[in-house]
Amino acid sequence: MQYGFSIYSFWNALRRGEMTLEEVFAWAAEHGADHMEMADFVVDLRQNGMPQTVAALARQYGLTLSAYSVGSQLASSTGDRYAAELQRLQGEIDIACALGAPLIRCDLVSVMVGKDATSIEAFDALLPRMTQSAQELCAYAAERGLTVTIENHGTLLNGGDRVRRLLRAVNRPDYGCTLDIGNAVCVDEDPRVCADALLPFARRIHIKDFYIREDAYAIGAQYVDGYTINDPSVLSNGSWLTTRGGRYLRGAIIGHGDLPLRQLVEQIVASGYDGYLTIEFEGMEEARLACQLSIQNLKQLVFQSKQKEN
Repeated sequence: MQYGFSIYSFWNALRRGEMTLEEVFAWAAEHGADHMEMADFVVDLRQNGMPQTVAALARQYGLTLSAYSVGSQLASSTGDRYAAELQRLQGEIDIACALGAPLIRCDLVSVMVGKDATSIEAFDALLPRMTQSAQELCAYAAERGLTVTIENHGTLLNGGDRVRRLLRAVNRPDYGCTLDIGNAVCVDEDPRVCADALLPFARRIHIKDFYIREDAYAIGAQYVDGYTINDPSVLSNGSWLTTRGGRYLRGAIIGHGDLPLRQLVEQIVASGYDGYLTIEFEGMEEARLACQLSIQNLKQLVFQSKQKEN
């Protein structure tokens, strides 16, 4: 396995000026990381020369740039907006190439508001456009040697069966899944069921943990409506995210939350997956402490799972 972090794990530290980008890379290398995933909303790589700067930092500290993650409204756009969004994403693929990253994760739909907009009927209606959009992205990326992935993310394109349907519809060897082992609970699916559905398609795996609560009165903190979130800081400031079914989630240090992480890691090991494991911490604790504990706990879980497998 190759252990690393999403740059999102350090988003609060970066925006508050507690760490510089170079300090993040140096810290990650010092604490046992092999790779780093970049994300468009954390570091603006569209600035002239920025991809080359980040690639140089990675080389300096012995880290691989495993992936570049970008948001998108491609399949939920039409006409001129679709053409403009496709052109923008082609530029993002070029950025991934400049980084030297082998994978780019591209969302296909914008944030959908309300249960009707995230229903199975809404998913079915958008599936042909999502399929076409993914195929167009893959065609451009393939010419540059990149693999495109989709993540089980949000409330429309989430859950093992929905994402699997898209992957099978696109049906390309250069289109796979960024399996996020925690995001299934955002749509109230057992994450073990989601992992079982998507591990055969996984090109990389996000590792995260959540606190899960049923009662708004019990959490003693301000919570937010999960259908209106469009600011990543909401997940990092102590607020609670609501699931599609009305439960409450908050990001946790790996192993400190309520996800069945031991079973999930055992599933990953048993599947034969041996690629990138990317920690995506989005809790309220200080980033360095949270990420240090998270990578230690993850490595221990993988070690124990391999011992059991053998």
